[in-house]
Amino acid sequence: MAVSTAITSDSDVRTFIEEYFEAWSGTDENRILSYYSETISLEIPGTIINGKAALRDQFVRPFVTGFPGNRHVVKNIIFGNDVVVVEWTFEAAHKGPFVGTTASGTAVKLPGCGVYQFDPIKRQVTAARIYFDVTILLKQISSHQPQVLQNLLISWFAGRAHSESGSVPKYALPH
Repeated sequence: MAVSTAITSDSDVRTFIEEYFEAWSGTDENRILSYYSETISLEIPGTIINGKAALRDQFVRPFVTGFPGNRHVVKNIIFGNDVVVVEWTFEAAHKGPFVGTTASGTAVKLPGCGVYQFDPIKRQVTAARIYFDVTILLKQISSHQPQVLQNLLISWFAGRAHSESGSVPKYALPH
């Protein structure tokens, strides 16, 4: 992350989000992680990830490995004091292993929304809740392999049942 001034205006919020999503279009984990605080708490469907190391292992690494060069196309931004809500579409090609599937080359287009709380001085996300339909993503990357899709969905739902007892769902584990 480039050295920048504090987030103090509407245009600063937009610039921060654009820079954040631009970092995701590459595979530089350190660049992506520079946008998160050490104490980040990230909630994605089925799990909560706490801390930068867990975020790297359970979220950043699986996504940049499975979908290098991904893009987040911003549709809407709504923000208030130290929080921004972004509606986006995740666009990528499945070029690497992800959730136990080998690269399929399949194009992925996944709508989603994120609520990002941030530190305006450090320009880092401190907490986030990211919403997307996991089943749509899994269907897209395994649509040419119905048995793989069935196994992924069973694994994902079983992981959710275990996550309620404190375990991490399989889709959030590094592969």
